Amino acid sequence: MTETQHPLLIAHRAGNHLDALAPAADAGAHLIEIDVWFHRGRLEVGHDKTLGPVPLRWDRWSLGLGWRRKVLLPEILSQLPPHIEPMFDLKGHHPGLPAALLHAIEQHLPNRPYAVSSQTWAYLDHFLHDDHARVVRSVGSTEALQLLREDLDSWPGAGVGFQFKLLTPEVIAELRERTPLIVTWTINDLEQARTLIRQGVGGIITDNLDVIRALREPPAE
Repeated sequence: MTETQHPLLIAHRAGNHLDALAPAADAGAHLIEIDVWFHRGRLEVGHDKTLGPVPLRWDRWSLGLGWRRKVLLPEILSQLPPHIEPMFDLKGHHPGLPAALLHAIEQHLPNRPYAVSSQTWAYLDHFLHDDHARVVRSVGSTEALQLLREDLDSWPGAGVGFQFKLLTPEVIAELRERTPLIVTWTINDLEQARTLIRQGVGGIITDNLDVIRALREPPAE
């Protein structure tokens, strides 16, 4: 794949906040990532996690109050720009999440394309029947990479998503022979993104909207 083939440009976590949707769309993102949890019968949006019954939420670098109001997925979907494809990243291990998300998609995004990814691969089987879904297995560890290798040739999804530290040139070359799409997170440096695209990565997940703007521009003559 070459840069002129327009890789998928994905705004990392931009769907977790209402005020981040428009800037990501204006920058030229093809997809906006939304982190989705199923909690107390509702689809909640955000990257932080609950500490069970303790009223606290945590992320890698932050700790917050658990009783702070969470954004619900329907709020985000009601404001999603019509030309933007959402990328739902499914979190946790709640068995009710896939059915709840499919219902929300049917209600709020009927007949619109969307992507769905997760490191909980069992979630993804529920979306393989939907012709509108771009289903992506996420890989965040060397153990998951080994499991992926065991059945990737028979897996019918659209592609795989990788934490950047796992994507060596050798792994990229192997994956290009076995899956239609390779996506990687989180790439905030433009030259790094361009190098990965030249190597065959087809989707760049980034926090940096300037990276999206630059990659949307036609290459200089």
